[in-house]
Amino acid sequence: MDRVSGHTFFGRFLRENSVVVDLGANMGAFSSQMARKFGCLCFAIEPNPECFAGLKNYEGVVPINLAIADREGEMRFYVANNSEASSFVRTSQSDREIVVRTMRLDALAQRHGIGHIDLLKIDIEGAEIALLDSLPDVFFRRVGQIAIEFHDFCGLISREDVARVERRFESLGFFSITFSKASHGHEDHLFVNRNRCSLGHVEYLTARYITRNLWGIARIARRWGGRWAAATAPSS
Repeated sequence: MDRVSGHTFFGRFLRENSVVVDLGANMGAFSSQMARKFGCLCFAIEPNPECFAGLKNYEGVVPINLAIADREGEMRFYVANNSEASSFVRTSQSDREIVVRTMRLDALAQRHGIGHIDLLKIDIEGAEIALLDSLPDVFFRRVGQIAIEFHDFCGLISREDVARVERRFESLGFFSITFSKASHGHEDHLFVNRNRCSLGHVEYLTARYITRNLWGIARIARRWGGRWAAATAPSS
């Protein structure tokens, strides 16, 4: 399995002619790495004009300056001091309000001639439930994998909504896998379309239970390694 910018997915289902759509592209870390590692064509969607300006510098990345939402038009968008936390919801008094253009994802796919999506990455700070609810089942049948950061871990959405979305995707033939530790909810979540990706039950169960736990052990080891290095570093 592969992990890029905190999102886990099956890289073996991607190749040079694959299409990746990056919702919440920010400064382009995910899209640029995907284009470089897999040779994919990446559509990087980012509403913040300051972050968007940097997306034009990456080969294989198509930057689009708007926000994907459940409606087309304009919406208030709150730019946080940490640009990765910018969203449709004001979470701090220091957030700067701007107005951004919005579009539905199915409309964007039609406009850019995107007939299928091999990997859809969603990191849109709490707007993910409204986005997913706005799209018909037929749209998701053309999507291979969805690497999504659900924001139940910080209270922007509820775990009940996440469970409802999981039930929907499982009914559409997707495997549902959470790679986050329990206290982080569904921060690193993956849906795999079994009708487009040849993923068997054994590999699914391995990813869901063994890979997740191994990465948890690795996180603990890195944390304790950092503490040990700090404790043993010579004082100046």
